[in-house]
Amino acid sequence: MCLGKRVVLHFVVVLLVIQFGRSSGQDITDQTSSLDMGSMRSMFHALRQWTFDFVGKTGLRTRGFFLQEKIPNELPFPCDVTLGRSERVPKSVHKLRPGDINVIAAMGDSLTAATGAAATSVRDLYMENRGLSWSIGGQWNWRNVTTLPNILKEFNPKLVGYSLGDSYPFHKESQFNMAEIGAVSYDMPFMAQSLVKRIRADPRVDFKRDWKLVTIAVGGNDICSFVCTMENPEDLPAKHRLRMTRALRYLRDNMPRTFVNLVSVPSVETVVSMKSKPSICNTLHHGECSCWVGKLYNQTDESRLRWHRIQDGMVQAEREVAQLDEFRRLDEFAVMYQPWSTEISLKMNGREVDHTLLAYDCFHMSQKGNAYAGTALWNNMLEPPGRKSTNWKPLFENFKCPTAKVPYIFTYDNS
Repeated sequence: MCLGKRVVLHFVVVLLVIQFGRSSGQDITDQTSSLDMGSMRSMFHALRQWTFDFVGKTGLRTRGFFLQEKIPNELPFPCDVTLGRSERVPKSVHKLRPGDINVIAAMGDSLTAATGAAATSVRDLYMENRGLSWSIGGQWNWRNVTTLPNILKEFNPKLVGYSLGDSYPFHKESQFNMAEIGAVSYDMPFMAQSLVKRIRADPRVDFKRDWKLVTIAVGGNDICSFVCTMENPEDLPAKHRLRMTRALRYLRDNMPRTFVNLVSVPSVETVVSMKSKPSICNTLHHGECSCWVGKLYNQTDESRLRWHRIQDGMVQAEREVAQLDEFRRLDEFAVMYQPWSTEISLKMNGREVDHTLLAYDCFHMSQKGNAYAGTALWNNMLEPPGRKSTNWKPLFENFKCPTAKVPYIFTYDNS
């Protein structure tokens, strides 16, 4: 059997296991599968480990269209790092500076796992380049992997929790990156529990004293692959709101000194409906975003407009959840909605569509795209509510820095 067929066969087998293991009587995004049973996890891990070994690591590649341009060694880091760390550990999250963060973590789906960020073939898309992930990847440094952790490491070299390289969530290299491919918002409360357990057990972490930064980004699979199979699709924003609230409550009640970035998933319409899409991308989008692409669910312009409105409802739910009164005016917990992705555009760097920002499947982000996203998230953290950027920009174009006048990460209660 040829390589391509073996990879596709593996993908189909996993989908079948999930499909036939689902319980009945619930909307599809509320359902669990047989893979959620303890007895199945070891077998599933073994299957995924086989995939990992079969594909091989790809994230150490130093040449390719998917890479950002390296920042020359003679150019200094653009911020005065002495302004980014407090002399004493702050007692309030509203006095938190970037360098005060000792622990970084993330929850989400394949975008946070950096699926295919260094891919040059379909097979490579099965590798998760977590060390390159925009919100949690810490491979190399800010000069060639400009992610949020690599920026924060300039303010605090002792930062822990960032992913070290290619890995799946059960590998040590994943660290505090809890993202799972195929995850939906239903998974977030459980993922929050798993994250707290992992951080609490790590001997490097002073659980009560260390300040922690958690970035949550999920919803792409809900709106891409599941919304069209729901009995009542318009219920999805309300369900999303409830699930995110439960996850945030768990973090608030079980992990002291935590700041949460709540980030919207970019509009799927931006990538699945783009013009001049390579044929391989069009084929892959039939599986990655089947509610929008193809004929499996009788997709039409009207149905795509419907899903667009529902995703807008999910974004609005995220905005509202972040500002709920129960998460406000607390000393050791804050949630901030970061909107950098809500008006994201691929028209960049003099191109109508800059494909170098996208992975091989034109759906996930390339390493370069992850760098743009990491920088955009960093900028959002230093921008006050109501004046936050809603689109990514070329690296270091309008790069934000802490200042003597405004040295703190913005919350809803210090702006």
